[in-house]
Amino acid sequence: MLATDLRGEHGAEIASIMGSYGDRFRFQTHDVGSKVDWWNTTQCVVDQFGHLDVLVNNAGIGAHSTVMTTGLDELRRIMAVNHDSILPGIQACAPLLEVSQTRFHGGSIINTLSMASYMARAEDLAYQVSKAAARMLTMCAAIELGPKRIRVNSVHPSATLTPLLREGFSGYVDRGLFVSEAEALCQISRSSIMKISATPDTVAHLYAYLASDESIMMTGASLFHGGGIGLQY
Repeated sequence: MLATDLRGEHGAEIASIMGSYGDRFRFQTHDVGSKVDWWNTTQCVVDQFGHLDVLVNNAGIGAHSTVMTTGLDELRRIMAVNHDSILPGIQACAPLLEVSQTRFHGGSIINTLSMASYMARAEDLAYQVSKAAARMLTMCAAIELGPKRIRVNSVHPSATLTPLLREGFSGYVDRGLFVSEAEALCQISRSSIMKISATPDTVAHLYAYLASDESIMMTGASLFHGGGIGLQY
């Protein structure tokens, strides 16, 4: 596996976690908004592993602004990471994912989106718009790449306890929406029918399924991971 992140300091932490995999794991600093970085990353994959089986587009940033307060620069900044970066990623990696003489099933592309792709929320306009656009990009890519037996699917978690969400908690408190980060977490947990919050571990199984040949007939699909959010008024 090759893991990438804009923040190079995360590399040492990730490497320590994945250390038992030895030569089968690499970390590389990568700006997903840079087409050059995408091509450098694919070259690293070829040099280190010889081939590519799965691409996971997982980069994301958030913003808190309304329809009336969101500036075009802010909208473009969020779109650049949450939506625009997926396209050069697919363009760079698709040739490596095509069916070959040694691989009948082809490869898998998994885009990390959000329940926000379906649920409007004026207070987070740029984020909501970016995730909705990425859902359409996923479906269009699935149609185009399907004949090459490349599957393109999306995973739509609800609020998941990642570093990005925890940073968001601080913003909620600063804006006076919650008294504390603990209250924000409690409120998010109550918003699901199951009254629990998602964690990276709980959503990881969906990625494993979409990455495997068990999902051979799935493409253009949106997999919800929201504990029932959106099922009721």
